[in-house]
Amino acid sequence: MRISIVTDAWRPQVNGVVRTLAKVADLLQQRGHALQIVTADGRRTFGLPTYPEIRLAIAGATSIGAEIAAFAPDALHIATEGT
Repeated sequence: MRISIVTDAWRPQVNGVVRTLAKVADLLQQRGHALQIVTADGRRTFGLPTYPEIRLAIAGATSIGAEIAAFAPDALHIATEGT
């Protein structure tokens, strides 16, 4: 199965969300699934006012959608703080 995970919480952040997603990604790959992790890397970001370590991406849905479409996932999981 081809799985895309879209998240603002990814390395180098160190928190429970990142640890959980990294573990899930490792386990899915061990089971033979192809993964795409779409993160804020390479995109303009801003820190949350009360938690600046959390960087939220400023990106158009078109560019992210094209990136995901090119991978052609069977499943899409969106994991962000507060969801």
